[in-house]
Amino acid sequence: MGSVGEKRGLTRKVALLSLAIFLADASHSTVMPIFPGFAQGIGASLSVLGSYGSVAAFAMLLLSLPFGRLSDKLGRKRMMTPGLLIFIVVPLSYMLASNPLHLYPIRILLGLGVGLIFGNGFLLMTEVAEPVFRSTAQGMYMTSMGLGFTVGPLLGGFTTKLYGSDVSFMLSSGFAVLSIILLQFVEEKERGEARESVERPSISSIIGDPRVLAAGFANYLNSLMFNALTLFFPVYGASIGLDEAEVGIGFTTRGLASTAVRLPVGSLTKRFRVLYLMVFGLLMSAVTIFSVSQSTGLILVSALLGIQGIAYGIYLTSGNVYVAQSSGEESRGTAMAVFSMFGNVSGIINPLILGLIAEILGARGALQFSTGMTLVGLILVFYLASRDREESLPT
Repeated sequence: MGSVGEKRGLTRKVALLSLAIFLADASHSTVMPIFPGFAQGIGASLSVLGSYGSVAAFAMLLLSLPFGRLSDKLGRKRMMTPGLLIFIVVPLSYMLASNPLHLYPIRILLGLGVGLIFGNGFLLMTEVAEPVFRSTAQGMYMTSMGLGFTVGPLLGGFTTKLYGSDVSFMLSSGFAVLSIILLQFVEEKERGEARESVERPSISSIIGDPRVLAAGFANYLNSLMFNALTLFFPVYGASIGLDEAEVGIGFTTRGLASTAVRLPVGSLTKRFRVLYLMVFGLLMSAVTIFSVSQSTGLILVSALLGIQGIAYGIYLTSGNVYVAQSSGEESRGTAMAVFSMFGNVSGIINPLILGLIAEILGARGALQFSTGMTLVGLILVFYLASRDREESLPT
């Protein structure tokens, strides 16, 4: 039976890693629909709410390249394990917070955990999958993340409504415990002395690659819209009469739609230029988030979030696949770190800007600002995509 599974590509490693990352993203997203209200409940203003994302992104910006180099040297699994330990601790720490200042170190830790887990997990899946099954395995990985992101907000919203936020925090921590247990059964290729002798490309050469630059700027824009949606859609939802459970339903609809397209998009990356898929996904996200900001009513808002989820799934899968394709195994961790750094820069700057805009124009204004900036930024991403095409043409 094992040999049949290996011929098909669905190995034990692929299955275990898919389940582990499902649980990790469920842990991360369980708190997402309730955090803004929880933070406001202990005294955080909208501008302070935006600053939490900024401090977490700043910490990751400082550590992205060192973590990327360590990932190339030590292996992906060794980087993911401390990240999952952080995911266990962070939700329990919320239960001890009693004023807005307490949340800053907790959110910094959360940012470190996210940075350690998901990029390295994608690279681990890329490297443990059979070559002929790699694109499908990458799609499975992104699908597993999407399923976790779908289940988490739904459970977080409903458990908070029925039992209070502390139960949701404990549930989030429990998901991380299960994830770290499963990860230990995923065997990774040894690195050791052979890895030390490999000459890795310089950081400057990776940053200067137009493919990495295009993906990086796309990640900047995606982070801008993601921060706007996760920080201020719950606030906007409350302003149009949605409760925590209904906000959770909106995020769940988005997650289901995003999850449904990730595996097909993984296959589409064999047939279409991946950078163009990224541009299309970002454009679609901007249009639908703007539409959400103009809408009221659970059904309409949830439907629009579903469309945005499709767009997000297209971007997220194509972006990660493109970075993995653009670098060799000896430098994938560094390339993924550079890719993530653009998102971290966005995460530092934009939550502060979005928070200030929300103070003046409300949550609706923050959502609309993110879409306007994305439409302008897509010009740069498309230019870089064209540059990559020109450089890849035969001379």
